Amino acid sequence: MLGKLFVVATHGADDPNRATLAFLAAKAAKENSYDVELFLMNDAVLLTREGVAKNIQGVGLAPFPELLEILQILEVPILICKPYAEARGMTEEDLVEGAEMSGMYDLAEKAVESSVLSI
Repeated sequence: MLGKLFVVATHGADDPNRATLAFLAAKAAKENSYDVELFLMNDAVLLTREGVAKNIQGVGLAPFPELLEILQILEVPILICKPYAEARGMTEEDLVEGAEMSGMYDLAEKAVESSVLSI
């Protein structure tokens, strides 16, 4: 592995371009042999609710559902900020495969040990 990249996403259906760019960055990093993790907060947590991905499409960007599937195949960890998810009525059972609840302590720890890209 070349290094660690920690991608932090805060946008969901409210801004499909930014939502998609975070997943594209994670995919590119993984395909280029980086150790990468994706951390979703704010409305980005909704991207991992089962069935939501099919409704996300950035302008001129790769289809979001395909990016999510690729990240799942590549086994990129997708960490969901639990307080944001719970505030939106989400539980572990709502999450797509490969996504897991996390929190601010994980965010802080990962940010210290990795290069951080916030989208």
